[in-house]
Amino acid sequence: MVEFSEKVLPGTFYNRARKHPEKVYLISRFDETGKKTPDVLHNVTWAQTERIVRDFIKGLKVMGFKDLDRLAVFGPNRPRWIYSCFSAIGLRGTHVPIYPTSKEDDVWWILQDSGAKFVVCGSMEHVEKALAVKDRVETLEGIILMDPPPGDQDDRVIGFDQVLQKGRDSGISDDDLDKAIETIGEEDLAAIIYTSGTTGRPKGVMLTHKNFIAQRRLEHNFDFTDEEVFLAHLPMCHSFGFSSDLLNGTNIGATLFVADSLETMEMRKNLADSRPTFMASVPRLWEKFYIQIGQTIKEQSPFKQKLVGWAIEVGQEAYKTKTDGKPLSPVLQLKAKFASRIFGKIKARVGLDRLKYSATGGGPINAKLIYFFGGMGIELFQGFGLTETAPIIYANHPKANKIGTVGKPLDNMEGKIAEDGEILVRGPQIMTGYYNNPEATREVLDAEGWFYTGDIGEIDSEGFLRITDRKKELIITSGGKNIAPQPIENEFNTDPYIEMICAIGDGRKFISALVVPEFDNVKAWLKEKTGETIDDNQKLIENEQVKELIQERIGEANKRLAKYEQIKKYVILSQPFAEESGELTPSQKKKRRVIHQKYESEIEGMYPSD
Repeated sequence: MVEFSEKVLPGTFYNRARKHPEKVYLISRFDETGKKTPDVLHNVTWAQTERIVRDFIKGLKVMGFKDLDRLAVFGPNRPRWIYSCFSAIGLRGTHVPIYPTSKEDDVWWILQDSGAKFVVCGSMEHVEKALAVKDRVETLEGIILMDPPPGDQDDRVIGFDQVLQKGRDSGISDDDLDKAIETIGEEDLAAIIYTSGTTGRPKGVMLTHKNFIAQRRLEHNFDFTDEEVFLAHLPMCHSFGFSSDLLNGTNIGATLFVADSLETMEMRKNLADSRPTFMASVPRLWEKFYIQIGQTIKEQSPFKQKLVGWAIEVGQEAYKTKTDGKPLSPVLQLKAKFASRIFGKIKARVGLDRLKYSATGGGPINAKLIYFFGGMGIELFQGFGLTETAPIIYANHPKANKIGTVGKPLDNMEGKIAEDGEILVRGPQIMTGYYNNPEATREVLDAEGWFYTGDIGEIDSEGFLRITDRKKELIITSGGKNIAPQPIENEFNTDPYIEMICAIGDGRKFISALVVPEFDNVKAWLKEKTGETIDDNQKLIENEQVKELIQERIGEANKRLAKYEQIKKYVILSQPFAEESGELTPSQKKKRRVIHQKYESEIEGMYPSD
């Protein structure tokens, strides 16, 4: 039996498949035809997965896919997403993921910028967006549909099963595929993952096999076995879910419970069905779990609520003592042992009873959540990284954990703080650059290989990194989504009734905005509509017709934005931003930090449950 090099991702995949052929690799709610069955789970073994990947590779080859070609995958998590990904990189091609909620313009940009030859779509909704831009993407030769094809299928679309059949009928041998893997080098591109910049046009982050494999150094700090069950719920099109769940889980030979939705009710169901031993998530999901546990406690009798409250206090005291490196007193040990029994029942009810390790990343998290979960026996390790770093560069782990920090650097990389406080990193995880964008690459990568993260931080005497601020303007929501504020704000540049908005949402659940009306136009509109003249700005914004007008303008803009970019809440301001009052620069650019500080109470009012 051929043993493949594990310096490349396909080598690892095939080696694990041959080591665990009959072991379940994937569990999902999708059957073998690609149809979702909400109430039925389906298992796919490693051997079955390998067979599907090999047949799909052969089908792609018949269709003309060659070395170094790009295969885009546009859809949510599901087994066929994974098959498509491993097929692309197994052909010495490049995987190009597209976020499932991407708007049409971004789909066009990613397909044409990457030079994608084929795009695999998760549903007809995704197919329709791909078809709408196909004629503007010269390299795009075909669209592949994961779902069972409809009866009136467009002849420009081919079904996933049809590609598999082409592969089975191709006459290409598995030995030929094995030889092809030997041609893949660790410096070859494995993926181009597009991430939003401050101007809003996604940039293609070029990541090699070497970049991703460098992440494995973090695994040595955990006692992983091939019996782990991962709840793969983070979008795999995002570098965090791709690396932490798909690549990490595959490397250790784990079972992946593939979840295609982050909706609260579905997550509850998936947790109960999977009972994972490892779960990496974003702050917003941990917030939801915290709320769910709180709701579970409230359903208990007053006596049990009081008992659980006591257990939470004891658990957090014990966890804090432990993380501070101090020994637990005999009395605290006894209390903590009793508290853990109480927590065992609560964790079992929400599906967290088998959780050995958990991680959080993709955005800042409140330390009180780490103490809360730690007190329940769920140690939550915080890390830091970017798409450009494949992604993890700093992380807490069982061997070194300090609450309030994002940990120490991985042992194969180095970090330092620049004179202006920016965090710089260097190592094998760092991207080779932005695809087709050397200018943007030079802005973040210097001649010595240092990557400028755009975040401000400090490194303590023990080597732990604490992030204190963000140098760049990019919004990262508590759900881990990177959103550029400028395109949202630009939607109002030509609006006659809105002068300017400032998008808010960093570390928050959703996008909100501070809205500055075009006061003269609004006053004129109101007088024409009602005959009423209001000169006072404060009284003007309190007028019900004016409120309805602004709501209408926000609603119209939201229709042009992707769902995750839409403004959910807003505050209408009675005074414009101005250079004189410090909110604008001489060139009329917004000073976001000043605006956030000045309107702190208004912003907090839009997020009462944070």
